Amino acid sequence: MFAKGIGQVNRNFWLGVYNGIFINGAEAFFHSTLVFAPFLAALGTPAPLIGLVPALRIGGWLLPQLFVATRLAYEPFKLPWYRRVNFVRSLAYVLMVIAVFRIADPRLLTFSVLAMICVSAIAGGLGGLSFADVTAKVVPHYRLGTFWVLRNTIGGVLALMAGYILRQVLAGDIPFPHNFGYIFLFGTVLSIVSFSLFGSIREPEGEVMVKEPFIRALARAPQLLHHNAVFRRYLMVRFLGMLSLVAEPFYAVYCLQHLNAPVSVLGFLVMFSTAASIISNVALRQFANRGENVFVYQLSLSLLLLAPTLALMAHHWMFFILVFMASAAGQAGVGIATWNLLYAVSEDSQRTIYVGTANTILTLPSLAPIVAGFFIESLGFNIAFILAAIFALIAFMGLINFSSLKERDQAALKQASS
Repeated sequence: MFAKGIGQVNRNFWLGVYNGIFINGAEAFFHSTLVFAPFLAALGTPAPLIGLVPALRIGGWLLPQLFVATRLAYEPFKLPWYRRVNFVRSLAYVLMVIAVFRIADPRLLTFSVLAMICVSAIAGGLGGLSFADVTAKVVPHYRLGTFWVLRNTIGGVLALMAGYILRQVLAGDIPFPHNFGYIFLFGTVLSIVSFSLFGSIREPEGEVMVKEPFIRALARAPQLLHHNAVFRRYLMVRFLGMLSLVAEPFYAVYCLQHLNAPVSVLGFLVMFSTAASIISNVALRQFANRGENVFVYQLSLSLLLLAPTLALMAHHWMFFILVFMASAAGQAGVGIATWNLLYAVSEDSQRTIYVGTANTILTLPSLAPIVAGFFIESLGFNIAFILAAIFALIAFMGLINFSSLKERDQAALKQASS
């Protein structure tokens, strides 16, 4: 029986890893900065609408989570919900691919692609809570660092291959926008495989809250913020950290339009960004496994400060390789640290409420690129780069002397190891 239990844990662990591998490969074809932004720019889309892409993909994913959390908190099994919403997500990707191949009018195509991005993001957000809760149940805290690194590192190898395919497609003879249609098709196939793998996990029954009316459950969110000072400050830092990504959707557009980079270089940049992400994941794994996620977060914010600083200094598109590498490495570290720290500050029985509260609040900074798009229209790209650097610096300072968060991280590690 014990051996069977160990086998079940390992099976679930690796299904979660395989899910991450394929979703990382898919994201190389759905990259907000290096794929969607240049695609929309080639259609003649204004900067504010280009800034809408990360707002939809991140904000749409984050916004609904608190509302669905109040329902999922009473469910001992979360995977049925994950399967349903990711079917909708898959369908949105399929419809987006069809739109790129069948719609000729640039304005209608822009609207269709943005609409499908919105639907897929909201569906992903509705499934994000179930993903977070299932992951916390099947992966012990002391293995979380390894879990994320395996997902991101092996997935990074697949993303490297995706970058090569991206470069070959964009450098080939396939006319626009059909070249991007094939890119989105590759991403759709990998996404569907990824969702199927995670949906195959054998989920153990989890702790549930006592059922109560929706309004009362929703009122728990401000109570968590009021009574849990560590959670409140953690959210403040994450809020500022997300604002530091305000320039992300405009890096590639700036590189193509102002530094005269060829469009085929996008695949090249995906490969270098992915390589930086892999290196970051491997380098930070041991720190995360030792409960040093605050240090991982600090280092990651330093890299997110470096990226826009380098962008301000760039005078040739090849120099922008360093911008994308710094940004990718920083975001990889943020992805490891913020999830692990959120698990550490959450109570097991209320985990979905904590995650839903955090992610719904973090919808607000995800809208920042839209505002940046308006600034860029009148003041140029440098204003977005300057704002990104300022927010990264302030977020980094918010982690200094945050000893209570370090203590929570270490306590979660000891609890999982005992």
